[in-house]
Amino acid sequence: MKQVYTLAELVKKYGSKAQKQSFKNKGNLTGKEFSILLKSVEQEWESYAFEGRGSKRIITCCGKRSKKAERVDKRSNNGQGQLIGEFELNSLVVSYLIQNDNKVRPMSATKWITELGIADGKLIGALYGARGKHLEKLQEQFNKEIMDYNKAESDKDMLDEFLQVSLKHMKSSLVSVFRKLAKAEIIIHRKERWGCTTKNNHRKLTPNEIKEIDNIRGILLIVNGLNGYDLFMTNKKEVKAFKEEFDKQLEDQLGLKFYYDAHYCVIPESELGVRDYLDRKQANSDLDFTHKLTEQYALIMIEMFKDMHSEHSLELARGRQKNTTNNSDLDRIKCLKIMKQYASMWDLLLKYFRCKSSMKSNTSPVEEAALTTIEVDGVEFEVTKESKRTNPLAQFQAIRMTAEMNKESIKITGGSFN
Repeated sequence: MKQVYTLAELVKKYGSKAQKQSFKNKGNLTGKEFSILLKSVEQEWESYAFEGRGSKRIITCCGKRSKKAERVDKRSNNGQGQLIGEFELNSLVVSYLIQNDNKVRPMSATKWITELGIADGKLIGALYGARGKHLEKLQEQFNKEIMDYNKAESDKDMLDEFLQVSLKHMKSSLVSVFRKLAKAEIIIHRKERWGCTTKNNHRKLTPNEIKEIDNIRGILLIVNGLNGYDLFMTNKKEVKAFKEEFDKQLEDQLGLKFYYDAHYCVIPESELGVRDYLDRKQANSDLDFTHKLTEQYALIMIEMFKDMHSEHSLELARGRQKNTTNNSDLDRIKCLKIMKQYASMWDLLLKYFRCKSSMKSNTSPVEEAALTTIEVDGVEFEVTKESKRTNPLAQFQAIRMTAEMNKESIKITGGSFN
């Protein structure tokens, strides 16, 4: 059996609600939308072929199946390991490169998260500067907000843990995004080893310098009875001894104050131009992102990322609070967990260091019920509005829904993103 469809007929027969809406508004489907549609076709036909381009495509289906087949999805580890706020982070990285004319020098992960605006200067300042004034203010808040809290000098251990863990998670997420964007050929990413000299010059290290640093580090780990993971326990006396000697040898032998991994990112050159190249990647890549952020949208997206990331961070803290037998915990941390004060402190630390969004909605329930229609990339969406002024989140909601549309179409037609 054979059946011939125009693209409009195929969308009407096999398209999801999102695909039908997209076709209605644009008169066509993107390459990614068309590929998803064909997966639905494969469930009822043994084979298909198409000719023509764009909205004039003609699709010929052959071999009607007697029983609907299971949906074919060739992705491996479908939906596994997706990062919290991945869409936002993808978009912020790409937009940052565009805003800087695709000319960004290699930077450390800490510098990147500062430049992108997802880490507040207050947090970075506490990480590298004096923490006494921060601790004093935090203890005042702990005393007001946490029942049965007893002030202790060792609260600095909790502050240290927060700074180390939160920055580590943020930087880890960013580096994962670099790798995913590079794998999807949206950017080129290269990791380099850089150092800061005793004259405060930052430069790329030579292969011999990198080898010498690794040798020094390896010998000192053995001498102090440590492994690489132990170095996160900054208050451990062996770690302090390691760091003191390592810094001394780094300066004496190589003239360096410190070294770090620097990340170089650039959008590939294309005869299409940057915008058209990214349009094509956005339509055909499994990786969700947008490159059409105005300054206002970027600021909103930063706030959205902060909320998602801090919520996840607090969830992890609640999980750690339950583990009161972790041998690597310092005494103060262990005590706070037993008293069930660890997660509450973590929440206050997130607020104090502005890791949570400062954006608040002032809409009333009646205003939230009102809807307005806006258009993004040729697709119309209904979003909430405020009756007396423009809702700053409205168009961002549409941008986010555009990115989710393909995932929703998979859910509706039988696939899943777990």
